[in-house]
Amino acid sequence: MERTTAYNDSWYRQPDPVEREDGRRLTNQHWVRVAAVWLLATWSPNQAAGWSSTMVSGRTRSRRDQQWPEPPPLTEIADAAGLPEVTGATVLTSRVSVGPGRSYEPVRTDEEVATELVSLISAVVGTPDRRTEVLVRFLADELAGPYADLLRLTTDSERPEEAGRPEPLHLLHRDFDGSTLRVSLHPAPELRQPPVTDSDGADAALRTRLACIMTLLSDLLWVNNNSPVTFRFRIGRLDSGDGDPVAAAARWWVENREDADEHDEEAFRPVPAADLRSGLRNLVRMHLSVLFDGSWDGIDEFPELPADHLATFLGDDLIDLVLARMGADAHIGYAGLLPTTWPPDDEDFEEEQTTVLLVDRNEVAVLEIDMTC
Repeated sequence: MERTTAYNDSWYRQPDPVEREDGRRLTNQHWVRVAAVWLLATWSPNQAAGWSSTMVSGRTRSRRDQQWPEPPPLTEIADAAGLPEVTGATVLTSRVSVGPGRSYEPVRTDEEVATELVSLISAVVGTPDRRTEVLVRFLADELAGPYADLLRLTTDSERPEEAGRPEPLHLLHRDFDGSTLRVSLHPAPELRQPPVTDSDGADAALRTRLACIMTLLSDLLWVNNNSPVTFRFRIGRLDSGDGDPVAAAARWWVENREDADEHDEEAFRPVPAADLRSGLRNLVRMHLSVLFDGSWDGIDEFPELPADHLATFLGDDLIDLVLARMGADAHIGYAGLLPTTWPPDDEDFEEEQTTVLLVDRNEVAVLEIDMTC
């Protein structure tokens, strides 16, 4: 598997598996919403209600030039949304200024809008378990605010195929500068999984799912106000031979990493799968921005990571996928920061990166977690 990264990675952006029209490329914040929708499909069990999604970026006039206390002309909406026709629009929320120099205020609270969106989205996709509930709420919060204008669109061309099924849900989100994203959720006979890049072969679906997880984790975890935590994963092949498999993988990594000229071989310590999972959970705890309320003093007082927080589900799914891909008998080693117990040791804070190697027969997988500023 080639290097897999986040769709919002500043240095090694994951390629878009969808061919998009000129002028409709996604922004980093668009990618967070798209990744949430795609991941929601992968988290939904096969027996769940069928649905599919379509996300299209666009542009309309900025809020400075056109406020949305009422919907703009339907032809403008249809063009921004990439729809052939829009027959109706309802303002779910908008930011309105009463005059020059006055701030923009929401016409409804973000909480009220997000709660309505949870109901609208869940009616189409369902929420069969706690982690899908949490992900739907995250998507609703992303669409509801804090700086969004949001319309619900209707068209006459689509009707539910079965009695009792909900109608398709079309939402048009606008940022302050006029950048838009249309999120459409359609009831369908079966659940449609996210798009993949065909050239990725057997690992194509895995690569898309990992990229979605990394995109959301990088949106939630921060080193400081400017630098997110980034994740990268790749799989290579080892030459067959004797000796310690992790040591052989470490030598392979020195030779094959992009910045090989700048690094000597590192000492990788063996770690069981359970400690790998707890180590990642502690890294999440150290960098989850919503926990930083300023009420603590020192690492000992960091708030605990809620078991049902989205970041917990994301980190666990990342580890589950990597372990499943490499097999239950994979040898695991790590270098850098991986605090398997809490609180981390003081010397651990000198490390700004984590590298995990997983080796099974002639394959080696590398998971990189970068916490540099």
